[in-house]
Order: sequence, then structure tokens, then C-alpha cells
Amino acid sequence: MRKTGFIMALLALLSGATGWLLRRHEVATIFDPYTGLAETWTPVSLALILLSGATVLLLFALSRTVSNQSVATFQMAFDGSSFLTFLIRLSGFTLLALTALFIWAINEALRDWFWAISASLAGLCLLDMSLRGRRGHSVAITSVVPVLWLCMWLVFSYIDHATNPTLLAYIYYFFALAGLILGFYHVAGFAFGLGNPKGLLFSNSVAVYFTAVTMGDAHSPLRRGIFLALALILLVYQLLLGRNLSRLPVIPPQEEKPENNLLDADETL
Repeated sequence: MRKTGFIMALLALLSGATGWLLRRHEVATIFDPYTGLAETWTPVSLALILLSGATVLLLFALSRTVSNQSVATFQMAFDGSSFLTFLIRLSGFTLLALTALFIWAINEALRDWFWAISASLAGLCLLDMSLRGRRGHSVAITSVVPVLWLCMWLVFSYIDHATNPTLLAYIYYFFALAGLILGFYHVAGFAFGLGNPKGLLFSNSVAVYFTAVTMGDAHSPLRRGIFLALALILLVYQLLLGRNLSRLPVIPPQEEKPENNLLDADETL
């Protein structure tokens, strides 16, 4: 089980690097510089679609090989080496620093202020999860904040692209946000005592893959840094869970009880 989490993480990284190269080439070649419309059925687009589909299916198949585990606490699931925990804290600090820079360079749009302040709050909550969660304290409330912030980010992004008819221009960006939402949602599940190892390994791997792919899009340096910090946090959580899966007890299969009927009752009497 420990190897499965590592293999899925490695597959997500290698496929993501390949997808990033394909996406860079796709963005540079298929979009018209004047209209923004994209050529259809180009070889690079088909290759990226096939790579994404194959990667998601393979990650799903690998996640199904993990045995069913009982509900674990946040500390049991993500306790691990000091180095991996340090990476989570470093990513949280990076998120705070990048959002601080974003606030410094922000325009007067109220929505941008709301997004940046929410991002800073999410960064603080991620730091709290890495500090207090490892010590056994409850982080249920703080684990929800990053999920809500990412949902808000996805809604804002949809509003920005609602009038853009070229779906291929932003589809992988949306996939990356959706993957991050699912990843942090499953991380939060362990804080509520509802951990799902299969779901976490799958969603975190998918989030890492699509984050790598969307790095080929025309994002600002601040947004790229935020994406990478979030993906690194999910990657570390995945490695920690894969390491700790062998410590979690396996749920025994439930035996079905025979149904009593009237005939049995009469015989008993």
C-alpha cells in the first residue's frame, strides 16, 4: 500500500511533465492571435487528450488496489517525517507570501481583494493543519477553509470565462482547480473522522497532474506559484498517507444476518 501511493505520485509527476510540454506547444500553435479561436483536432490536442484520459484511468485503477481502511484520525493519516511536514509548512508560507504580493499589486476590484484575503486565510489554515493536526488537535474547521476558497476561485474563474467560446483555452485550468478542490476535500475528510484513502490518493494524484498541465497556460507568476504550492501540499499529504496506510486497521467484511420470517417464528413457538 505504501508503494501504491508513491507509484501514483510518480506517475502524476511524469505524466504531468509530459502534459506540460504538450500544453505549451498547444498554446503556442493552435490559437489564432487575433480572434483567440483554436484549431480543432490537431495532433497535439489529441495527444494531450489521450494522455489525460489514460493518466486519469490508470490512477483510478491504481487507487482501487488499496484495501478498504477504517476511518482514521488526521494525526494517524498524515503523521510522518519532519522533512515532509516541513514541505507543507513551506508551501503554506509560500502561499501567504504570494498572496501578500498579489494584494500589494492589486487593482481596485473588490472581488480581487476578497479573493486575495481568502487566499491568505486559506494559507494560515494550511499552516494550522500542519502544526496542530500533527499533534492530535482538531483541525476540522480550518481544513474546510481551503476547500471553500478554491470553490470560490473556480466560480470566479467561470465568471471570467463564461463568454469565451473556446473551451480549449481554459479547460485544463478548470480541471486543475477541480482536482485541487477534490484533493483538499478528501484531506478535510480525515479531520472529520471520515477519511477515504482511495479517494484521497486518486484526487490528489489527479490534482498534481492537471496542475502540471496548466503550467503550460498563460498564467501570471503569482498564480503559477500558488498553483505549485497547493499541488506540493497535496503531493506531500499523499506520500504521508501512503506511508501510513499499513498502520491503519482493515475493515472486516460485514456478515449478512439471515432474515426472520413468520414460518421461523411459528417453528420457534
